[in-house]
Order: sequence, then structure tokens, then C-alpha cells
Amino acid sequence: MATILVDYENVFTTDGLKGAEYLKENDTLIIFYSQCCEKIRAEYIDMIEKSKCGFKTYKLAKTGKNALDFYIAVECGYLSASGVEQVCIVSRDKGFSAIADFFRIKSENENVTVHVAPNIEKALSSLNASEDVARRRLINEKSRTLNIDSEQARIKEHREFVNKIIKTFEGTEYEKETDNILRFIEKQDAKTPRILYTGSLHEFGREDGRAIYQMLKNVV
Repeated sequence: MATILVDYENVFTTDGLKGAEYLKENDTLIIFYSQCCEKIRAEYIDMIEKSKCGFKTYKLAKTGKNALDFYIAVECGYLSASGVEQVCIVSRDKGFSAIADFFRIKSENENVTVHVAPNIEKALSSLNASEDVARRRLINEKSRTLNIDSEQARIKEHREFVNKIIKTFEGTEYEKETDNILRFIEKQDAKTPRILYTGSLHEFGREDGRAIYQMLKNVV
């Protein structure tokens, strides 16, 4: 569970809301903004709504130097007093590191951690609570870098394989099952004849499974 405080004035022209798709129902997202940044991309609103996370906004009441920064600092103190243990500040303003430092040196707040990150994705990947392990692993997996040539070859090979399966069942009584057959093949841990055969029987029934296996065994 995390509470994300977004310094929107600071990150709305960059990728500050990148990673909104990883928010969960028990997270809270609070966006602090001013009259200079009152718009948000529809895709981010869609992600926030689908996540079912708690969602709040605070608009700056009066302009002033670093005014939103003070709003966020006060909110951090309020959250700490309310028992919130993980707070992430999304901003590129290096000044917020002082808030994180303060919570690190306050002995009575030893259970409270404040992280500062340039976007939601990096903020969530910095969380180390046990309930965040799966999400952190997913974020790291999706953000890893891959070799372009290898991935192009892999995609090409996969598309050729899919086309081969489609042609195998084209015009047969199982043509309408092609999508299900593809999903079945791709979820197999190992495509040995034995696994393919027993899996076909389990997935499609004894009679249809045998027929589908006979058509698959020469192409898989």
C-alpha cells in the first residue's frame, strides 16, 4: 500500500504520471496542481479509474514561491501522524530529498519512509514492503531493456508460427476454435508430444482433443 503525492506543476510536461497503470485499489494518489497545469491526459484518468485507488486533488489557493512544495510537505506530516508508512513524492525537484532525509532521522517516525521519484513507475518500484514484491517485479520486468534484433526475430518467428496454426485449421471443423487452440499451445510449459497429447484431451475433450492433436503434432 502506498500513498503517492504528485507535484504536478513540476512533472506535468514530462512523464510524471507514467506508471499509473500499476496503481492498486489500496493505494492513494494525490495530485497537487495550480492554475498553470489544470489539464491531464485522458489515458491517465482511465488508468486511475481502472485501478480503483483512492484519488484526491489539491489546487493551489494562492500563488507563491514553492507554495505547492509546502502543501506537499504538510501533507507528508499529516499522513505520518495518520499512520501511513509509505509515502512517495513524484517530482524532479531535488529539494524534496530534505523531506525524505527528515523522516529518516526522526526516531519516532522509524516506520515511515518517504521516497522521491520522477514518476509513479519509479516511485512504486522503490517500495520494499512485502505486499509490493509482485508489483515491483512486474515493473522491473516490463522496464528491462531488450536486444532489438533478437526481439524482431522473436516476433517474426511467433507471427509465422501463428499463421501456420491458422492455415492448419483453416477450412476444418475446428477453424472456429483456432484462437482457443493458440492460447492452449502458448500456455504449455513444454511442447513435447506427450504433453501436447494429454493437454489436448484435457482442454478439448477426448474425441476433439485427439483430432486436434493429430493436426497439431506435425506443426508444433
